[in-house]
Amino acid sequence: MHKRIIHESIVYKSTGIYSAFPILNCLKNDKLAIGFSKSLARDHTVIGEWTVLASNDCGKSWETDKDLTIPLNWPAPTIRERSDRTTVKLSDDVFISAGTVGFHPWDISKESEAVSKGFYTYPHPWKSHLISVRNNTLFTSISTNRGKTWERQEWTVPGFKILMSFARGTRLGTGEILIPVYGTDKNGSHHNFLWRSDPDGKNWQLIKVGAFESNLSLMGEMSLLETSPGNVLGLSRNEFGYFTQTWSSDNGKTWTYPVLTKIWAPHSPPDLIKLRNGSILCTYGYRRDPMGIRAVLSHDNGYTWDVKNTIILREDGGYPTESFTMEETDFEALKISGPEFRKRLSSGIVNKAHMPETARPDLGYALSTQMSDDSIFSCYYITNSDRITHIACTLWELD
Repeated sequence: MHKRIIHESIVYKSTGIYSAFPILNCLKNDKLAIGFSKSLARDHTVIGEWTVLASNDCGKSWETDKDLTIPLNWPAPTIRERSDRTTVKLSDDVFISAGTVGFHPWDISKESEAVSKGFYTYPHPWKSHLISVRNNTLFTSISTNRGKTWERQEWTVPGFKILMSFARGTRLGTGEILIPVYGTDKNGSHHNFLWRSDPDGKNWQLIKVGAFESNLSLMGEMSLLETSPGNVLGLSRNEFGYFTQTWSSDNGKTWTYPVLTKIWAPHSPPDLIKLRNGSILCTYGYRRDPMGIRAVLSHDNGYTWDVKNTIILREDGGYPTESFTMEETDFEALKISGPEFRKRLSSGIVNKAHMPETARPDLGYALSTQMSDDSIFSCYYITNSDRITHIACTLWELD
């Protein structure tokens, strides 16, 4: 199966602004909205200025949209919460937002206080007098009047160094909301969970995904998709380079042990949607040379993936963001793949010497949706030769 590019567009791009990690809302009548953080330096804490842009022409043009019925505009105490949460409209009046709270900016003088409370701290990307602080707090927020007022609850998860939700959740046909959560406990073991609701979204449970612990990240940022009634597929980023796959056959209550797929996508999370022809589309950033945005199809509900016919949407990335000098990137290392890459990565993991972030030029976190005419809209962030990290999109179709 081949693809045809209809158009590529820049959603937002500005010199001196680091724009990354887009979140996509698909609205009525093919209206699209994208939310992202505008930061003044390379920012993986997502702590900049939250921005929502909307398009009514399939992504050709974009403008600011502050409509409060757009889930991206629903209130939140932190920018990172807006990026990590899952949002669901149960009806025209009832809205639900849930996930983890994310990073808060604190004055650096309070760093010892944050550490004493067991909070995870990280240098603020561009303000030296601040730090980014994260506690392990889950939340739900419910509005029954179209977002005019909200009822919020929060829960702290003990024993963890860091805990994060990932905005690739789903609502099942029976009504339950499933939100992927992952983190590292204070002993260094990795864990995966689901923040799972009942059908009306009022009661929530944190459910362990897999009865295992590991000092390797077998699963991380996960995308969820109900492939058939009661059957849920989870595909996730991990430390092995190939996506990990796990299944639930009971509406997300229990899960199979993760296995590696044949989809090669190191350092990059997947996005899953089901197309109208029954195929499953997995879209992802490809962070090895030649870097760009790729997609792969499954024609059997995710049991196998047609990697021989991988779809290349972009392959013009591979440049470090303007925050770094060119020589900080080992371009030869970026060409390594397959067994040699896994050998080097495994050695780094064992020795706690992970490949530096500068060896992973910024792109990815792709999201896709199918439009009413069956074309596919994919958005992502990417850094080209001008080294301005920005949000872009591609409208394409399968031949």
